[in-house]
Amino acid sequence: MTHLLRVAGSRASKFATTDMKSESFLEKEHLESWLSLHPDVLGDGLKIVSTQFNNWESSDGGAAREALDILALSSSGQTVVVELKRGSDRKVHLQAITYGALVASFTREQLADAHAKWVNKTRQTPISSHEAMEELHDHLDAGWDDEILKLPKIVLVAEEFSDQTVTTVQWLKDVVAPQLDIECHEYSLFRDGNDVLVGFQIIYPVENLDGRTLRPSASVNTDAVRQRIATNKRRARSVKIIAEAGRVSNGSEVSLNLVSLVKPDVANEVEAWLDADPDRKKITWHNHPQKPLRWAAADDANASWSPTALRDEIFERAGGARPTFSAADAWCVGGENLYSIAEQILAETEAVRDEGQP
Repeated sequence: MTHLLRVAGSRASKFATTDMKSESFLEKEHLESWLSLHPDVLGDGLKIVSTQFNNWESSDGGAAREALDILALSSSGQTVVVELKRGSDRKVHLQAITYGALVASFTREQLADAHAKWVNKTRQTPISSHEAMEELHDHLDAGWDDEILKLPKIVLVAEEFSDQTVTTVQWLKDVVAPQLDIECHEYSLFRDGNDVLVGFQIIYPVENLDGRTLRPSASVNTDAVRQRIATNKRRARSVKIIAEAGRVSNGSEVSLNLVSLVKPDVANEVEAWLDADPDRKKITWHNHPQKPLRWAAADDANASWSPTALRDEIFERAGGARPTFSAADAWCVGGENLYSIAEQILAETEAVRDEGQP
């Protein structure tokens, strides 16, 4: 059970616990809405593609009735199937795996169509499927990867998971399908006078599941696609890691290095465009976990840019094709790209942690 304390110096008082049923909260109207507004509580870099998606086709050509609670897209290019439950449900993982199998066949065009339909139902300004595709592409750190789309991530969300469910999930992950990417998140509700608070925590995977599983753990293997997904996730987190560590000083010069990332003729075209105006190459770092870059050639020189957004803007102005490489591999400070700087920070942190262990 999760506890929440209100602290004032050395004093502390505990918030009263409550639950969905007591507060008359519902799965679709409330829990789904909370997560649609703040998908980051389930992981960094998530973008909602659709909710209550039910545009499946059965073998006879008819539409299936089942509705996927939340379909999301990570900045690493992985689709994310989110299955929600009010309370506890021992079969929540079975339903989510079914949805995962269906989503694994999605193309980027189908995702764009689904996103356009969802946006047109939930926002005042409608968009086309083409605009939805652009919106999803802008969210990606390294562009589309059709192989990664075939391996969706499954996220189960419930007030409480039974030990049987956690055991089954771990067995599926460790023994049956090591390439399966699956997480279990529990949420807890607290009351503070007239206000209700909700907290989310991941309970699987964790380093030690001895208290939750009914059998010894097994070894886990990963394949090439899983490795690419993991690498993409680290690349997408590079800016946040650097910003939190304060490794790059405000005002530091940032350069764009396209060597080995695009064809030589494309690199030459972009470089020639940058060289035509000195301001185009004046890019500086200003510490921020998402948008740390400022560009002297922008319409607003004080505007903040994410590495991906500025990369795309420069390529568009230079007349180049839309890039698909990771922006963290191209932007450099002091001769090192952002991904390498972030990896070095993580390695140093791990080394310090290892030294502190007995």
